[in-house]
Amino acid sequence: MGGEAEAQSYLRNVTQLSVCFFFVFTAFSAIQNLEASVVGGHCDSCDYHCFSESEYCTDSHQDGDFGKDDAVCSWSIDGVKYCAKFGGECKSTCPNNDGGWDVNITLPNSTMVVPSFDQCGASSNVGSIAIGILYLTFTICCIGGPFLVDYWGSKWSIFTGFILFSAFCVANLLVAQSPSSVALQWALLVPCAALVGFAASFLWTAQGSYVTTNAQLYAKAHNMEEKAALGKFNGIFWMVFQLTQISGNLIASLLLNEAGWSNTALMLFYLCFAGVGTIGALFIKNVSMTAEAGDEEQEELKQVEEKKCVQSVIGMVSLWKDPRMLYLIPLIMYNGMEQGFIWGDFTSNWVKPSVGLENIGYVMAAFGATDALGSFILGKVSDITGRFPIMTLGALCQLTVIIILVIVDVGNCDKKYFILILSAFLWGIGDAVWNTQISSILGEVFTKEKDNAFSNLKLWQSLMTSVMFFLNFDASLLSQNLTLYLVLGLLIIGYSSYLCGHMTIGFRAEEERAPLINA
Repeated sequence: MGGEAEAQSYLRNVTQLSVCFFFVFTAFSAIQNLEASVVGGHCDSCDYHCFSESEYCTDSHQDGDFGKDDAVCSWSIDGVKYCAKFGGECKSTCPNNDGGWDVNITLPNSTMVVPSFDQCGASSNVGSIAIGILYLTFTICCIGGPFLVDYWGSKWSIFTGFILFSAFCVANLLVAQSPSSVALQWALLVPCAALVGFAASFLWTAQGSYVTTNAQLYAKAHNMEEKAALGKFNGIFWMVFQLTQISGNLIASLLLNEAGWSNTALMLFYLCFAGVGTIGALFIKNVSMTAEAGDEEQEELKQVEEKKCVQSVIGMVSLWKDPRMLYLIPLIMYNGMEQGFIWGDFTSNWVKPSVGLENIGYVMAAFGATDALGSFILGKVSDITGRFPIMTLGALCQLTVIIILVIVDVGNCDKKYFILILSAFLWGIGDAVWNTQISSILGEVFTKEKDNAFSNLKLWQSLMTSVMFFLNFDASLLSQNLTLYLVLGLLIIGYSSYLCGHMTIGFRAEEERAPLINA
C-alpha cells in the first residue's frame, strides 16, 4: 500500500505542475496573440482624441453598413481633431480624398459631411518587437538553460520562471493603462519580454526534468518500464497545456466583446490568473533522482549532470554535420515561422482589421482547439498511415490558407468570420502536424542524442518565430502578400528538404540504418 501511495504522489506532482502551467500560460498565450494588435505603436501623421462613445455619429454610411455604435467618423472643431469608436475600439484615422466613404457628422447644433479617410498607419509596433525580442532572447539563452536548472533545481527554476512571466503581465497592464505612451511601451514591454525569453530558456528545461523525474520514480515504484510512465506523464501535461490556447483566447473575446471590459481590466484579470499559477508552484513537491540515491550514487549523478551541461553546446552543434539533422532544419525553421505568422501577422493584419480586436480570441480559439485536438489524433493516425501522408496533409492545409489569404481580400471591417475561422482551422491542423511529427522524428532518429536534437529544435524554431515578429514591426517592411510569399517559400523549402531526406536516408536511427548502408 505504501508503494502505491508513493506512486500516486508522483502522479499528483505532475498534475499540480500541469495546473500551474495552465494558469500561467492561459494568460501568456492570450497576451502573446493580442500583443501585436493591442499595442499599436505611434501614429506619425495624425493624433486624434477619441470619444468614449460615438455620440456624434449617425448611421448615414452610403451602403447602410454601419450603425451608431460602429460608426466611422472624423472631424475637426476649433482646430482639434476627433475620431469616434469604430467596431468597438478607438481608431486613429487620416483624411483620404481619393474616394471611399463620406460620413455625416451630427453635432449638437448642426450636421456636416466629412470626406472619406483611411486608418492611420502606425510607424512602429512595439508589441511585435517585444515578442520578437522574447523569442530571440530565448534562442540565445536556451543553450545555457540547463546550467540554472542544475543550480536551482526544477521546482525553484519553475517558480522563478513564473515570476518573470507574471512580470510580463504587469508590464502589459501598465501599458494598457497608458495606451498612447509609446515611450512607456518601449521602457516596459521590451525589457520584460527579454526577461520572459530568458525565463523560458530554463523554465522548459525544468519542466521536462520535473516530469521525467516523477515518471522515473513512478515507474520504479510500480516496477514498470520508464517508457510507459513517460508517455503517461507527458500525455497528462501536454493535454492540459494545449487547453491554454483555447481558454486564454476565449476569455479575451468574452470579456472584451460580451462583458465590455477594457484592455486594462483584461490585463489585470490575466495577471491574477498568472499569479494563481505562480503561487501554486510554491507548493510543488521538490523531487530528484539524487534524493532517492545513496551518497556515492548522488555524487556520480552530480558529476554526470555537470559533464552534460559542459558538453551541451558542443553536442548540439555537432549535429549540424549529421545529414539527418540538415534535412530537418529547414522544416524546423518553417515550423517557427508559421507559428510567428499565426500569432503575430495573422491576428494584427487579417483578424483585427476584419472583425475587430475584441473578436481575435474567438478566431484564435478555433486555432487552439484544432491544434490541441489535431495533436492528439494525428499522432495516433500516423501510427496507422505512416508519417509521410500526415506531413503532406500539414503542408497542404497551410498551403491552402496561404492561397485563400492571397486571393480573398480580408479587412476593412468586412466581418469575414468564415474565411478567418476556416484559415485558423486549417493552420491549426498544419501546426499540429509539425509539432507532433517533428518531435517524433527527432525522438526516433536521434535515440542517443535526444537532448541535443531537441536543443536544435528550440534553437531554430524560436529564431524564426522572432524573425516573423520583427518583420511585423513595421507594415512598410513587408506587404501582406509579400509576407505570405515569404512563408510560402520556406514551406516549399522545408517540405522539399523533408521529402528529400525521407526518400534518401529515410530518417531512421543509426542502428537501423547500418544494415541498409552495408547492403
